[in-house]
Amino acid sequence: MTQYERYKQLSSSLSVSYKGVKLNHVIALDLWGKAKGRKIFSWKSILKIFLSYDFNQKILPTDKTFLATNFSIYGRKDHAELFEEVIRKIDNAPYVYHVKPGTFIGLKLSLYPLFIVKQLFEILYTIRCADISFFEKLKVACEYVFLCNTILSLHKKDWSQTKKYLCMCHVISIDNLLTQFFRSKRIITYSLQEGIYFIFKKNPVMGSIAYELFETDHLLCWGQYTKDEYVSYGIEPSRINVAGYPKCNSLKSLKENNLYKSCMVMLAGPIFGDVNNHLLDILEMLKDELEITLKSHPANYQVMESYANSHGFNIIAKEKTMAECLNNVSFDFCIAVNTTAYYEAWMAGIPCIRYYDERFDLFYGFDDLFSDEKQLSSILDTYRRNPKTKEEIIRMLEYSIGFGLDNYSSIINKDEVSS
Repeated sequence: MTQYERYKQLSSSLSVSYKGVKLNHVIALDLWGKAKGRKIFSWKSILKIFLSYDFNQKILPTDKTFLATNFSIYGRKDHAELFEEVIRKIDNAPYVYHVKPGTFIGLKLSLYPLFIVKQLFEILYTIRCADISFFEKLKVACEYVFLCNTILSLHKKDWSQTKKYLCMCHVISIDNLLTQFFRSKRIITYSLQEGIYFIFKKNPVMGSIAYELFETDHLLCWGQYTKDEYVSYGIEPSRINVAGYPKCNSLKSLKENNLYKSCMVMLAGPIFGDVNNHLLDILEMLKDELEITLKSHPANYQVMESYANSHGFNIIAKEKTMAECLNNVSFDFCIAVNTTAYYEAWMAGIPCIRYYDERFDLFYGFDDLFSDEKQLSSILDTYRRNPKTKEEIIRMLEYSIGFGLDNYSSIINKDEVSS
């Protein structure tokens, strides 16, 4: 059984809803972790049956027309920058209230003994057939009771003044819970796109929850490419709104007489650890020909830092965002492994090529794939002789990420009622 199949099995067997909110969707990332062999929750979950999230008036006010949150960015500075950029685009009216990046959500007591006992036993009975130990079922059930406490607390508030809700990522954790809750209140919901979204056909990974758990009324996607992909999966076209790439809509010129010597390698996250390792094996053979600098995924930085130090590669500091690194003075070209930074590199005037070993699904881009050192050298020779034109780069970026578009304000300012 693959990790994906194990995840689907767990999600199905742990399927529980409360007041219209699918609790197994809220903990989807935890279930992916369990499918990969990690422990699911801790014993602290048992204590959480007496608690709920404290969505007080400072965190989530009920007297605002438009609420925007980014609770699910998990410390990603680049995601916070993207969210803030979208807020700047739509924050031209006094009714927009958004939670600042890094805002801490506290906990509060939720002491309803009869409710807690009733929910706990009902949930344990519902998930009794799940293929996990009894103690893991107990921890999941306690986590579910905590979420039920939170949902109950939200229902006790008056949301009649709230008309619209925007979140960073509608399929993850708190943002998912709030999206489901606000939709149940017929409040129009929106979600942003924090990476390139497409359908995984060959080897589904964690990113597949972005379309499998589709909750929001409107996804503000970057380009037509994502809309075409999601419509092909069966999601209604009216729920996929092409809004454009929010961070950068300028295109720098490629440098002339590029030697293709200095290279920034933009590695994938831990899910693609084996893929990263195979690429690094190739680059090890070309260490005398290229000046190689690694840009690690934040979740994998410690491993990559150790590798770089032991193999004589440079590595960019963890706290530096991709935007801070991409300049064609420091680097002649980039190599990407399944990362949206591929497009950012081209916008920054840096040619970017992609490593691909056929074990994962590819997103849209140029015909620039390599899987060994000979293919890599061949592509670099081609780009030296025949660099991409500005027109070719713009066409690729327009379709893939909506380069040049800025439809955020016009989409969000439409008046309609949530279904």
